[in-house]
Amino acid sequence: MGLYFQNQTNLPVWVCFAYYRPGCEGGVDWDKKGWYEVSPGQTVKVWSGWAGNNTFLFYAEDGAGGVWEGPFPTFVPWNAFDWCWNTASNDGRTLGFRNFSVSWEYMDYTIQLNL
Repeated sequence: MGLYFQNQTNLPVWVCFAYYRPGCEGGVDWDKKGWYEVSPGQTVKVWSGWAGNNTFLFYAEDGAGGVWEGPFPTFVPWNAFDWCWNTASNDGRTLGFRNFSVSWEYMDYTIQLNL
């Protein structure tokens, strides 16, 4: 059970994502995690639990200009992290995440990254 990212490109892709987590500091009930490297053809599990009936957000990039982004900005550091949505620092950048909702009947859900 969980959320997965599958790289269908010919370059490594780095992914960060966010999920609903009540009680996160700053008054916003969302946690963000990253960076997960997903090699070409590989599938990586980033979250455990019943994926259905959840909303997630994510951002991904391949280092050669390929980007999967959206309209929900948040700060992320350059290195691995596990932060609440409003957490920031002086070492990173603001990126736009895209959101998606998973229908209740899906135990597992995979985002296929292709350009």
